[in-house]
Amino acid sequence: MLHPTTRLLAWIAFALTIPWLGIDALLAASALIAALALVSGVAVCWRLVRRTRVLLAALVLLYAFATPGTPLIASWDQWYPTAEGFRAGGLQAWRLLLMIAALAVLLARMQRESLLAGIYVLLLPLHAFGVPVERIAVRLWLTLHYAETAPQAAGLSARWENALTLPNERAANIILEVPAFTLQDAGFAIGYGALLAFALW
Repeated sequence: MLHPTTRLLAWIAFALTIPWLGIDALLAASALIAALALVSGVAVCWRLVRRTRVLLAALVLLYAFATPGTPLIASWDQWYPTAEGFRAGGLQAWRLLLMIAALAVLLARMQRESLLAGIYVLLLPLHAFGVPVERIAVRLWLTLHYAETAPQAAGLSARWENALTLPNERAANIILEVPAFTLQDAGFAIGYGALLAFALW
C-alpha cells in the first residue's frame, strides 16, 4: 500500500501536468482513469463528477462565446458562438473532468483517516511558520465526520437547516495514525515521475 501523502502528491502532480498534455496523452489518461473507476466503484466516483456538470457546461459555453473564430451560424454577426471556441472549451472541460475523475478515484480508494494522514504530512512543513497543523487536521476530521453522519434531508431548506445546526455529539479523542514512507513509495515516485515526463515529451 502506498503512503497517503504519496497518493495525494501523485494527484497534485497530475493536476499540474494535465494542462500540457496532448490529445494522445489525454486519451491514455482517460482510459486509465476509467479502468480505475471501474475497479473503485463507478457509483462512488460518479457522485463527485456529477456535481461538476454545470461547471463543465459553463466552461464550454464561455469558451464558445469568448473565442474569436468562425461562427456556428453564418447569419449571426454579433455575440455568436464559434467552432474554435467549442473545440477549445471542450478540450478544457475534458482536462478538468479528468482531474475531477482522478480525484474521485483517489477518494474512493482512501479511508477518511488515511486521507487526513496524507493531508497532515503535506501540511507539516507549514508548522515551522506557526501554522497550527494539528488543529487544521482535527477540523478536517470533524467536518468529514459530521458530513458522513448528518441526516439526509429531502428539501433544500431542510438541508440548509441541517448544515447550520451544530451537532450535539462531541468526539472524545481523535487519534491520527501516520504510516511511515517505504521503498515502495520511492519506487512509485520514480516510475510515476518518469511516466509524466514521457507524457510531456
